[in-house]
Amino acid sequence: MPSASSMGGGDAGAGASGGIPSRIRAFIYDFDDTIVESERINAKLFGRLLGQSYGVVLSAAETDYLYGLSWTGVFDWLRTARGLRPTRAEVWERFLQVKAELLSRQTLHTARGLSRMLALPVPHVIVSGSTLPELRLVMENIGLAERHFRFIISDEDCARGKPDPEGFQEALRRLALPAAEVLVFEDSVPGLQAARAAGIPAAFVAEFASGRGASIAEISFPTLEDAWAAVKGRIGEGAM
Repeated sequence: MPSASSMGGGDAGAGASGGIPSRIRAFIYDFDDTIVESERINAKLFGRLLGQSYGVVLSAAETDYLYGLSWTGVFDWLRTARGLRPTRAEVWERFLQVKAELLSRQTLHTARGLSRMLALPVPHVIVSGSTLPELRLVMENIGLAERHFRFIISDEDCARGKPDPEGFQEALRRLALPAAEVLVFEDSVPGLQAARAAGIPAAFVAEFASGRGASIAEISFPTLEDAWAAVKGRIGEGAM
């Protein structure tokens, strides 16, 4: 697996076969544990809610399996594998309340280099398995304005979440760009698999990630700061 330092200087070929695209006309970001350190908090709060209120106790292996899945994927798994009976709406309302309470007392950590990345003059997009109300709740917590992003594709916009490529395919459609001229930033195996299935070059960002994604990533950066240094000279003309 190439490191950020080994890939940042040369001319890498575009496409899902590996390497940073030689011409980049848009960036697509996952949100949780890519832009903001939030997956462990999600797992802790959601796991506690399931155990205390619904009698569903997740093992460490199950929690690890669910890492990176969309909320639709998580609830589908809970119904089929663990027999969760309450409706998603009921559980989700309580989870958002708990999360909002925590965020009223704590500011989450934002990815290093994010502001530099967002200053690059191409469209920036979020494709996330989180719901839009949750995304906005966290963005408010970290002071990240929605105006920085051309659009956001969230769990509500996709019938099938990551590792299915639907969200990334929809992003390409809205951007009207070829996959080879876009770069995805991801932290999880399902996210990297989804980007690969959509044909989009994808980079693993290690700063907040669990680490499992590094095993399948063809591009890897310690932080978005390192990514910025590698991609800033590859911004395509006329991208806006």
